[in-house]
Order: sequence, then C-alpha cells, then structure tokens
Amino acid sequence: MKKTSKLTAVLLSLVLVVFLPLAGNAAGTTYTLTLNNPGETTHQFQVYQIFIGDLYVNGSGERVLSNIEWGNGVTAGGKVFFGNAVEKAETLKTEADGKAFADQLVSVGYLTNPVQKTVAANSTETIANLEPGYYLIKDAGNSQNMENGVYTAYILEVVGDITASAKIDVPTVEKKAKDINDTLDDDISDNPWQDSVDYDIGDTIPYQIVGTLPTNYAEYDQYYYKFTDNMCAGLTYQDDAKVYIDNAGVETEITSQVSINSSVSNSDTTLEITISNLDNITGVSINKDSKIVVRYTAVLNQNAVSGSAGNENTVFLTYSNNPNAGGVETANTPVNKTVVFTYKLQINKVDENNSPLQNAGFTLYKKDSSGAWQTVKTIVAGSETQFTFAGLDDGDYKLVESEVPQGYNKFEDLEFNISAEHTSDSQTPTLVSINNATTEGETITLQGSKLATVSLASGTISTTIMNKSGSLLPSTGGIGTTIFYIVGAVLVICGIIFLIAKKSMKYEE
Repeated sequence: MKKTSKLTAVLLSLVLVVFLPLAGNAAGTTYTLTLNNPGETTHQFQVYQIFIGDLYVNGSGERVLSNIEWGNGVTAGGKVFFGNAVEKAETLKTEADGKAFADQLVSVGYLTNPVQKTVAANSTETIANLEPGYYLIKDAGNSQNMENGVYTAYILEVVGDITASAKIDVPTVEKKAKDINDTLDDDISDNPWQDSVDYDIGDTIPYQIVGTLPTNYAEYDQYYYKFTDNMCAGLTYQDDAKVYIDNAGVETEITSQVSINSSVSNSDTTLEITISNLDNITGVSINKDSKIVVRYTAVLNQNAVSGSAGNENTVFLTYSNNPNAGGVETANTPVNKTVVFTYKLQINKVDENNSPLQNAGFTLYKKDSSGAWQTVKTIVAGSETQFTFAGLDDGDYKLVESEVPQGYNKFEDLEFNISAEHTSDSQTPTLVSINNATTEGETITLQGSKLATVSLASGTISTTIMNKSGSLLPSTGGIGTTIFYIVGAVLVICGIIFLIAKKSMKYEE
C-alpha cells in the first residue's frame, strides 16, 4: 500500500516555512536538514524520526513516500499505542489531525532518540544523513532558559535537502504615556504616546499598554494573557482601566470580560489584568494580528521623586508559550517601562550681606494655555530661609515675594521658564537636560542676569533671592535740618537785598 505526498499537506510544520528541492533522489540517498533560527534568543532543537519509507519520483515529478514504517524517534509504547504506521498515517487527513498527532507524541512522552542541535540567535545549524521520511522538531525542554521563551513542535517531510525557518516569535508588550505642558496644551488628545513624560504633582497621567500575539496563535487550544503593571509610590492608580481588542485600528471594548485587580504594598501599586483564555472572549474576532490594548490614568502624588531617578511604571506580559501543552504553560516578556519626571525650584533667601534672611514668604504661579497665571503654591513667612517648590512640570512660571521681611525692600517678581529634555522613545528613558543644562551643578540664567544652578540628579533649579534694606530717614539735628537752616538763611539774605534795592530806587526818583 502506498502513502503519497498528500500527507505532506497534513503534516507540514505548524510554525515552519519549508523550502523543498526540485531534484529527484535515488534510493538509499540521505538528506540534510538546515535549521534556521531567525529569533533573538538561542534555542535547542530536538529532531525525532517519526515515519520512514521508500522514496521515488513518479512521472509527474511528484515525490512519493511508500512502504511507510515507524521511525526510531517513536518509543515502543508509542508504536503499540498508535498501531500500524501506514494506518496511522492514513488517519492524518487535515492540519488539525496533524497537530493533534504532534501534541500526543510530545505530551504523552512517545518520543525517543532525538538528534539535538543548539542554534544561536539569527543563525543556522545542519543535521546530515537523514533518511527520507517525516520528522518532528521541537524545542528541547531545557532550552527555555530565556525570559521570554516559547516552545515549538511540528512535523515536516524530508524528501530532499531542506531548510526550515522556525517562526518562534513571541508576543510583545509596550507601555507608553501621554505628555502635556500646561502652558502650551489644553488638549492632549493629539499628543503622541511616549516612554518618558514630565508632570506637576497633582496632574493626571494617561497610560496605554499594547500587547501583541504570536504568529502561531491559531495553533493554541487556549491562550493565557496577563498584564502585570507596577506603579511606584509616586503614582496613584485611578481605578479606571479599560481593555480593548484592536483589529487594524478598530477597537472593541472587552473590559467586562476581563479580570482587573489592583493592590498596594509598601506604597507601590500592582495592577493585574488577566484574560484566562483569549478564545473565550466574545463579540470580537481575535487572530494573530489582533492587539490587546489597556488604558488607564494615574495621578502624580506627593511621594513623587524629582530628578533623574524619575517615577517608574513598568509592565510585563505573561502568555501561553507551548502549543503542545494546550496553552497552559506560560512565559514572561521582558519588562517594559515608562518614566514620569518632575522638577523643583529652590530659593535661598539672603540679605545684602549674603546672610540668611527670615520672615519672607513666596507664591509661585504658573501660566496656563490661556495666558493666565494660576497659583501653584504659597509658602508663608516664618523662620525658613530656604524655600522649595517641588513637583513642577515644564512651563512658564512667576515667583512673587508675597511677604517681605520688615525693613527690607520687596524683590522684583521673577518670571522664568522650566524646560527639560528626556529620551521619550527608549527602553531606558533618561533625563538629558534641564533648561539646557546637561552637567551636574551647571549655571544657567533664569531671567535677564538672574543666575541659578541645576542638579539633574535631584531635578533642582536653585537660585538666591536677595533683599536689600530700606532707606533710613534722617534724625533730628542731622543733615536734613541743616539743609532747612541753609535754605532759610538764603531766603532772609535775598529779602534784605530786595528791600535795599527797593529803597535805592525810591531815592533816585
């Protein structure tokens, strides 16, 4: 009885692209399998011989595998379980049949005598001297030592030298936030999603998570999908997460079908968004090109850290990684993060002798997008001589000495701008500069000739505000009264001269 190459259509790799040679092969010839690993991590592949047979090329140029027998890669127990090799091969009429057969061989443990090859990322390895037949290729059990490993298992026909490119790609996750400058923006809907942003304490920050699916998503009987999002102490989750399936830009909300839980430990918040089986989601079609999108907001709170350390928000994805185990085995993606930066203004209050000066109060204002000044914070007068306005975003500001120490002149209002540069599209967001200062302790100009120093580490702009004493009024008997005496004497002399002149004029008449 013959088994023709139509079996190929059933047993071809579930996740392989296979290139078959065109030339015929003589009886007794062996062939070479080239394993291509286009992924970014090293994998160990195991190759098992499932069926062997006699190969010839018929008059139509078709390769025909006849006299099929069990290969040496199937255990004795497996051969008993599956029965006659030819009869088993005859039952494999669809792709689903082939997948179920591969799952059985792997999950029940009916495989033996593997040829094992370690294939580095973006490289190839070859296995020579393979008899014509059908071979199952899978990841070695210990090859999943990378953080985001994925298992593969597939059967392919070897009837000539063959190259197999394993599609072992994995889902990805990306976290972003939207930025806003209160002085410039009144609507952030068109602002891009970024890896780093800056905000004022008290501001609400929009976040977005986008997860993808693997190209072999359809091969899973079920697919587990879970986002684990961690927010630092400086961020307060607003309990407003919504989940969508995105198909080519068309979003369908599935929040009601998803488990969303948040918890706080040591002031950090963990948000878990779990879909136990994507196949159970109703009302929307999900395929390998679908994206899972989560959006929520968090408020930058009083625990926020200023400067280059930033306020991190991270996420990783837990996903099914073994189609042969029904999708119940999982792996994690690498962590993806966003950072919120915030800054502070520090005022050192001194007198004209550069000595610390008490009893001053300050109010900081920020210009909004309409051009109006909005109060940020007022610090009332007291014993303090150093004033800190923390949690500032970029934008235009005005510092007003709202309470002046008694006996001193008021300092002129200081209008200035805070600007910052940070890597907004990076896996490791970094604060690059504040007001163009890129080195620690660099001197900048705030307004006119007003100097300040910048600390990137603490995110601080520091400047000195000097009050000068008021003018002293003259005391009695001082120069002030002397001036009056002199002026009075001059007036008397002028009067005498006037009278003498008038009498002289009279005599002349």
